[in-house]
Amino acid sequence: MELKIAMSLSVCSQIYPDKAKVLSERLQLPLIATMPAQKALDNTLLLSWYREKNQTDDTPAKLGLFSAFSGPVSIDFTGGKKQHRRQFGGGKGQPLARAIGLGSYDAPSVLDATAGMGGDAFVFATLGCQVTMVERSPIVAALLEDALNRARQPVENADNPPEDQELKGIIQRLSLVNADAADYLLSQKPEVDVIYLDPMYPEKKKSASAKKEMKVLQHLLGPDLDSERLLDAALHTARLRVVVKRPAKAPTIAGIQPTAQINSPNTRYDLYSIKALKASGKLAD
Repeated sequence: MELKIAMSLSVCSQIYPDKAKVLSERLQLPLIATMPAQKALDNTLLLSWYREKNQTDDTPAKLGLFSAFSGPVSIDFTGGKKQHRRQFGGGKGQPLARAIGLGSYDAPSVLDATAGMGGDAFVFATLGCQVTMVERSPIVAALLEDALNRARQPVENADNPPEDQELKGIIQRLSLVNADAADYLLSQKPEVDVIYLDPMYPEKKKSASAKKEMKVLQHLLGPDLDSERLLDAALHTARLRVVVKRPAKAPTIAGIQPTAQINSPNTRYDLYSIKALKASGKLAD
């Protein structure tokens, strides 16, 4: 996928030269040897592995996306917000879990067609679902792949504590595909119970409080302009339902009315039951 902005992008080999070389060749990006100061990045985005200040050299480094206007954007499935969400996210009673049908179905398989930073996909996996993350951006897919690889490292020892074994099971339920989701659904026709969409939409106004990773991703990728095509592909692929996450007051995609909705203070989940749509003649077989 091409960048939506006039910025250059490079890979830094300072910590992991071999990994960096493979990544730069795969993404067809230039390779640099040392990490420049953040101010020197100017109109450059940089993929580089890094460690936090309190971490030692034997700690696996994270792959981060660096820019002049934010700190590194990375993904971590073992701690931080995802760890907190795993412990205190509300379980099967939370709106997101009810949206994919937990309670009605026993751990449906889920395809997250707009994986992004992997937050919702991780929640699905914690709830016992087998999850396929589809991410169209090769840059974001690289961050997801790195997070999965790091999450697998500390749980390979059979003597790990129970929480590590739990995490191992969660990570094993996550898989990643780097592809345009609509193309993937139409060409591969995966067998999946639920398809989940959380399209990135244009910001009506700039917000200083927006999460830094969202600012970087919006700057890098721009809004999703093919949501209608993706929804149509999802409706013709999912076995049970399609779920679309929307801002609470946003219109439905393409004006297609959902068969049900689940509301939370700032978010709405539009539910499209495949069985109900076919029974009403709104969706052809």
